Amino acid sequence: MAGGRPIEFPVEGLVDGDLRVRLIADADIPAIVEACRDPEIRRWTRVPDDYTEDDARDWVGIANRSAAEGAALRLLVTDAQSDELLGSVGLVVVDPDEARAELGYWLAAGHRGRGVATRAVWALSAWAFAELGIGRLSITAEPENSPSARVAERAGYTFEGILRSWHVNNGTRRDVAMYSLLPGELPST
Repeated sequence: MAGGRPIEFPVEGLVDGDLRVRLIADADIPAIVEACRDPEIRRWTRVPDDYTEDDARDWVGIANRSAAEGAALRLLVTDAQSDELLGSVGLVVVDPDEARAELGYWLAAGHRGRGVATRAVWALSAWAFAELGIGRLSITAEPENSPSARVAERAGYTFEGILRSWHVNNGTRRDVAMYSLLPGELPST
């Protein structure tokens, strides 16, 4: 498991039919800015209001540093043919000694409700188990965020319960629903 060692992700990314999960590039910044200005993304994530190119550049820099440090992997989900930005999926190493990590994701407006996030989560989960030796993956979603919960469930994650006052989002402590997946539980595509 990573934890201090760089996370090596395939340059070609992970391809699942018409979508690709790939590394972020500076050329993606305008599309990231456009996507992150969506109120629904800001509502459920820690993306700042009035998202700017500087915010996107900072995020790309953090993505590069965290992968080099073995702490996290932030990726984009794109159309496999056109390379259009569909969303983002990422993995944060929560505890390298116990091989635990957490997945997160968002989709750009217009790309929701088509199974894109589910397929991206499945692909990254399978890769993390096979390549990083992860022993447990988790996804947290605010209970009111039913689309995110459906993604976790469709990707094979098991609902474990509500964690009260788990995180701060937009200045408010909020509950989250906890979902988990173990290596032998990953459904086949």
